Amino acid sequence: MNNKMTRNLPASPLRAKSGARIRTRSAGFTLIEILIAMLVLAIGLMGIAAMQFRGLQYSHDAYLRSQISVLAYSMADRMRLNRANVASYTAGTPYIIPAAQPGGCTESSVGATNDLACWHREVHNAIPPGGIANIVAEANGGYTIVLGWSDRERRRRQVDYTFLP
Repeated sequence: MNNKMTRNLPASPLRAKSGARIRTRSAGFTLIEILIAMLVLAIGLMGIAAMQFRGLQYSHDAYLRSQISVLAYSMADRMRLNRANVASYTAGTPYIIPAAQPGGCTESSVGATNDLACWHREVHNAIPPGGIANIVAEANGGYTIVLGWSDRERRRRQVDYTFLP
């Protein structure tokens, strides 16, 4: 090998003339920088989880509202089919949805009492216990179906459907 070529090469940037290593500014991340990056990532993931949880709450609330619409229209149709006894569907006190499923509904029977018993069973299956269901006669000859429930934040929600039989 030619001695002239090796003699003119500069020294390695990582080694000093004595052979010791020299530290450069771009040696890598420090532990503090890694911890800060992990903290920012954790805060972002917690925000995503909170949004997902809120989305589930709103989805459940929308589900209950759609079920309540179906229940109200179902009872309104039953009352329209039995116009001769429409006053029999009203109750003085609201029906409070119990934890146990109510009985008294038979598919072969007809009439206001059986319709109310079947409707109470449907309400029990759709609305959480502690909710209310009521049918109120209005002064103008119409009727209002009142359905209420408590959401996850323990706020009372109520939907009223008024119709003419």
